Amino acid sequence: MRTTTYLGLVVGVSVVYFAVLAKGGNATIFTNVVALLIAVGGTFAATTVSSSRITAVHAASAVKKLFLTGTETSKEVTAELVQLARQAKAQGYASLDVEALGSRDPFLVKGVQLVVDGVPAERIEELLRLESEILSEKRSSAERMFRLMGTYSPMFGLVGTLIGLIQMLKGLTDPRAIGQGMSVALMATFYGVLMAGLFFLPLAGKVRTLDLDERLRRDEIIAGLLAIRLGQNAEYVRETLEAFGGTAARG
Repeated sequence: MRTTTYLGLVVGVSVVYFAVLAKGGNATIFTNVVALLIAVGGTFAATTVSSSRITAVHAASAVKKLFLTGTETSKEVTAELVQLARQAKAQGYASLDVEALGSRDPFLVKGVQLVVDGVPAERIEELLRLESEILSEKRSSAERMFRLMGTYSPMFGLVGTLIGLIQMLKGLTDPRAIGQGMSVALMATFYGVLMAGLFFLPLAGKVRTLDLDERLRRDEIIAGLLAIRLGQNAEYVRETLEAFGGTAARG
């Protein structure tokens, strides 16, 4: 997922950059600090007013997952669960060592701990389903925040355009003022639309995809842990989890 995120951003920025340079264009004429401050500052100000601090935390967590930490693949999750099933069948589920678990997924770690503690399978499923819904709602709130930013940035680009036009009209007798006002007017809209189309709205879509992937992975974890808790063997766990797209080496 990180690969496609970086690839999309690189391609998008490159297309815009080379379009600017096409036919002898000068990239410096697309730089206007005032217009950028209006578009960026206004967007973040409006987002701050309409969102809460905890929503910003959820959004930061989603961005970190998309650009830095990534998520475990279905194949990795399957391999871990099959290994746990093998150990549980041989030594009992109480022998599972949560601290030795190599997973970086707190959801899996918590689920294994519930199994080790001997919590009934029905209760394990209830608790993990509840936590899965809560985690999904956090991703949804992050998605809504990015969609809001994608809505606000063109609006504040338009605000910058109006400011620039007003300055231009007030300085009709001064050619320099006309040029400065027109620059702010056009560049603010450019920045606002660019941020919405290349960053905020694609990020919202990516967070939604992340949520769907994570929900599927959590369903896979729940299915595997329930099978382990009910005493199923490793081969049964493997075949169950293959429905989720993960495969693990047999042995």
